[in-house]
This record gives sequence, structure tokens and C-alpha cells, in this order.
Amino acid sequence: MSRHENTHTQLLLISIAVAALAACSSTGAGARSAGTDLDARFEVKDDSGADSPIAEPIAAANAAIDAIVAIPDGERTYANTLFALDGVVATFFNDARMTGFLSQVSTDSDERDRGRAASADLSDWFTLLNKREDLFEAVTTFSSTGPDLDPVEQRYLDVTLRDFRREGMELSAEDRARLLEVDRELNVLGIEFSKNIADDETIVVLSPDDLRGTPQAFLDGLPQSGGLYLLPVKGAALGRVLGFCENGETRKKVAIAASRRAGTKNVDILEKMILLRSEKAQLLGYAHIADFQTETRMAGSADAVWAFYDELRPKLRLKAEQDFSEYQAAKRQHTQDPNAQLQTWDLSFYKNWLLRERYAVDSEKVREYFPIEAVTEGLFGVTQDLYGLRYVDITDRARSDGRPMWHEDVKLYEVWDRDSGTLFGEFYTDLHPRPNKYSHAAQFPLRLRKRWADGTLTRPLVALVCNFTKPTNDRPALLSHDEVETYFHEFGHCLHSILSESDLSNFAGTQVARDFVEAPSQMFENWIWDADVLGRFSRHYQTGEQLPADVLRGMIAAKNLGSGLSAESQVFLGVMDMRFHTDADGVVDTTAVRREVYADTRTFEALPNLFSQASFGHMVGYHAGYYGYLWSLVYAQDMFSRFREGGDIMSPALGKEYRDKVLSRGGTRDEIDLVRDFLGREPNSDAFLEHLGLRGE
Repeated sequence: MSRHENTHTQLLLISIAVAALAACSSTGAGARSAGTDLDARFEVKDDSGADSPIAEPIAAANAAIDAIVAIPDGERTYANTLFALDGVVATFFNDARMTGFLSQVSTDSDERDRGRAASADLSDWFTLLNKREDLFEAVTTFSSTGPDLDPVEQRYLDVTLRDFRREGMELSAEDRARLLEVDRELNVLGIEFSKNIADDETIVVLSPDDLRGTPQAFLDGLPQSGGLYLLPVKGAALGRVLGFCENGETRKKVAIAASRRAGTKNVDILEKMILLRSEKAQLLGYAHIADFQTETRMAGSADAVWAFYDELRPKLRLKAEQDFSEYQAAKRQHTQDPNAQLQTWDLSFYKNWLLRERYAVDSEKVREYFPIEAVTEGLFGVTQDLYGLRYVDITDRARSDGRPMWHEDVKLYEVWDRDSGTLFGEFYTDLHPRPNKYSHAAQFPLRLRKRWADGTLTRPLVALVCNFTKPTNDRPALLSHDEVETYFHEFGHCLHSILSESDLSNFAGTQVARDFVEAPSQMFENWIWDADVLGRFSRHYQTGEQLPADVLRGMIAAKNLGSGLSAESQVFLGVMDMRFHTDADGVVDTTAVRREVYADTRTFEALPNLFSQASFGHMVGYHAGYYGYLWSLVYAQDMFSRFREGGDIMSPALGKEYRDKVLSRGGTRDEIDLVRDFLGREPNSDAFLEHLGLRGE
């Protein structure tokens, strides 16, 4: 779903990646100092052209930057230089972002193409912004006056100067020109990489016997040809087959097909991006791009990430080995084969099998208690009560007003403060899959919060894009408990964006360090494991009955089922990502590295000829950052411990405190300080280990 190595360029990358991490300002080994190199003028021009889909916002933004630059040095103030720069960024993003976003969701191919072109031009503009020498000189001139700034203003100045440095302003004109070429190539390759994933329509043709055990209601919704099913190997369809199909060979076939999505063309693109990222790091004086990326995050360096994994992995391996033994025993019992070997494509199936056989939890039966309308109503109710909010459905009004409503499934809501009557912002929901739509779950920022000099306020707008199981002719859309968890997670990002109270767009909402941005959304997943919370919205789609108490007890008892194996899959992805981006020269055989890391981090054999990195969307915008999912989970569970220990996770007083101290602050303070302020102590990993079933290990 947000959270930025370079705050400005990352605004785009957040939006086109999946959904969302205290800044270190050291100069990096070998960085060249400013001096005579800057005397040779390096002129950066925007060449997006009048035919750009966002030509007017680009022209307006460039004119506004020119106006800032033209202010005489002796007249520079915070208001007319730094605050004005924040206004230009907010205005440009808010005017241009929707066009680019439609590339992810529109049903019109021309509009998607237009959106991709807009995304490329939007990214180019942000790339150029911090490479403008005249703007750099304007900001440094203002800084040299020793202005009297409040803490947030000073933080913004420090971040802006840091970002100029990270964009090469201390390099020679020649190196800056090459850095610009590299960044532009990376923008183009990144958009192509994401497009290839979105456009991939790989299917596996399967017979009814191949799919035995797969829920018939799901199969009825698949396209068919000649009595055979045409299975797309992504999203909910992939999960249903891997989770329920009795035929192990089918699960293997489908899993392998999924591991080859987007093809070798994306492998080639990824390896080109890694090489260019390495060159960028070398130009800027970093050992590798991972040190560049982590510099502005809580970790601060790649070494800190490796230390995190070194400490965590032995603990996870203990639980993973227990899980492996439990799952393999289940497979041998189920197949009546004492020599059966557990494989990765078996994990979802045997998790569901164990839930049924050991915990009396039938995942497909549980799904019947979570119709999406009830879950939405419950999610809205929980968050409104917890945070003191009120949501208003304005879908019909938005359609009448001609606002962007790209599909009939789309809805638009306002978010109000219940006590003060203040409007916070708006969010779209687009919850079901369709061809050419973004294929995962994410929150996309579309408009940033910004308070202007005259006191007026631009309020945030976000889109919640998911791919939950679609309704059929005889059944509404029914969510698995995992999908309910995803819904709560993404809505956590949504509220993090909307409840922001930062007056600067640069620090608004999810504009926090990338290895913290997932923490608020991960923390909110805990609510779907509470009996009272589930009782608010679990109701059978036919009878209206609540989820039976014995089933809920079984679900809670099985909460840590397979948690070690699941966490190790996250380690695999994070370590693979770091291996790609800590290579000395950037020449990486990603398929070979994937295989090596898989063998090192998983308890399964690494199969040849798989290249799942080709469809790993986080390689654009989240590179050298995937570790953040586990890193932020430490803080998420520690923050949740205050709700759990208080005995009432629906406490409005505690919800208000969390809203005020964490959600509303955005990036206005270092993230570790936000956590300390809310906890009233130093954070620790106790709650995280307990969450994984590792307490005392």
C-alpha cells in the first residue's frame, strides 16, 4: 500500500506498486562534495511534451517551480520557498495522479495506455524535480540564512536537502547527466515490468477430475471450453485451487505455472533494473543500492537488515520445522502413503485439511458466514466506533457529478469526525477482480492532504483496490477469513492516509519510512481474531446466524497453524530482494539467486526453471525494502499489545490516543518516536514472537 527513499518520486512508485518505511542523513561512502563541479551548469529540462496526457499539470508545475526559483535571494522565506515547494508537489500530484491510476483499474484499453503514459511522465517530473540545480540553490540559500523553524518545518528542510543530495546534486555535471539517464531508464523499465504482470493472462486448462475437491460454486464461475475449465493462475482463483484441490499433481502444475507468470521478458527487465540501480548507487557513492534505499528507513543500512534476519531466522526455523512435521504427517495420513513428501504447493491444502480434521474448522463453511456486504458493514462499524468516525456513501452523488467512477463495482465514501463534524477525506472501494485490473490488494493515494497559506485545506482521497471472490448467480461474494484479514489490512492503510493531520503534503498520511508503513495496517489485522468483533458482522448468507462459537474457538486455537512456514516464505522473499540489491557490480542471474536463496531459507527443495521474481511486483518501488513486512510487524504487534493488555480492543479512548499519536502524525516525526510515545516505553519484540507462536523460544 507507502513510504519513501525519495519522498517525492516515491509518491508515484507507491501508487503503481501493490499498498505502504528515522531518516539517516549521513553522506554515504565516497560521495563527492560540492565545489567547482557545480559551477558548470547542468540544465535539466522536462521534455514530456505537449502530447502528454498530463501536459497541463506539468506546465503549471514547471511554471510554479520557476516562480520559486526567481525570488531574489534576499527575499527568501519559509513561506515563499519551502512551503511553496510543498504546494507545487501537492498540486501536481493531485492534478495528475488520477490519470495514471486508471492504468491499474480501467476497463478501457485506451484509458489504460493513457494512464501508463501519464505514470511515466509523472515519474519523470518527480525524477527531474530534485535534479534542478536552480531549485537546489534556492533551497540551500534559504537554509544558509539560519531560519527560525518549528520542528516539523526543520524536518522538512532537512529532508529536502537530503533528497537533493540523494538525487546527485553533489556530483559533477557529467555524472548528474548519467544519473538522470539511469533514473529515466528505470522509470520506463519499471512501468513495463508492472504492465507485464498486470497483462499476464496465463491459464491452466483442467478437467473436472483434475479439480476434484475444489468448491463447485467457485468452478461454476470459471470460463469453460469443451468441458474443460480455464483457470487463471492469480488472485482468488489460484488460492482456491491450491487450498482445496485434492489432486496433488494439479496443485503442482498450477503452482509452477504461477511461478512463471510474466515470463522471461520480465526476468530480463528485472536484471536490467538491478544493473542500473547498482550504477546509480555507485554514482552516488554507496556500496550498493540497498544502502541507498535503507538510508531513509528505520533500518538505516543493509547491515541492519542482515542483522535483523540473522537474529530472527533461527527462531523462525524452530517453528517452521514443527510446522513441516505437522503438515507432512497430515499429508501421509490423508494420502495413506507413509513416504509422502510435503511440497510447497501442498501448504494451503494441508492447512485447510488440518483446520477441518484437527480443529473442526471448514474454511469453505466459514466463508459462508462472511458475505462481503456484512464484512464491509462490520469493518466500517468497528473503525467508526474505535476512532470516532462517520462514513457517508456518496456514490450516487459522485456519479451524478461526473467524478471518476471507472466501473459499476466502484463506490465512494466520505470520512467525517463524529464529534467535531469535520470532514477528513474520501475513499473509493473497488473490491472484485476483472480482466486487466491490478491483481493484488493495495491502497492507492490519489490526492494528498495539504493546508494552504490562506488556511484552506485539500483533503486526502485514496482508492482501496482488492480482488475478493466475486458473487455468482446464486451466492453473494463470500470472503474467506484470510480475505477478511486482507480487507482489514488494506483499510488500515486507508485510514492512515485519511486521518492525517499534517499540513505538509510531504509528511501526510502514509508518507512514513517504508519499513514502518505496514505497521498500522498489520496491527489492525488483530481485530479479526477477536470473538466480539467477529460477532458484530459474521452472519450466514442464508440463515443470518452468527459464526458458531465452537468454530470460532477452533479458528483461534489454529491461529498459529503454519506460522513458521509462512514467516519463512516472507524471509525468502526479503532475503532474495536483498541479495539482488547488495550485489557488488549489479550483474545478477536472478533465477540462480532465487534458487540459492530458496534452498537456504525454506525447508523445501528448490525446483529448477522457476522464476517467480518475474511476477514479484515489489521489485518496482519496494526493491531492497521487502524486509519491511516482517520488520514493521514487530512494531505492529507491540503497539497492539496496549489494546490487548487494556482488556478492551474496542476502547474508544485508546483508539483516539492511537489515532492522535500515530495515525494522524504521518511523517512529521521519526517513526520510532511515534511508537515510543504511544507505548510509553521502548519497543520490544515480545508481542511479535508471541504472535508467531514463538513466545519463550
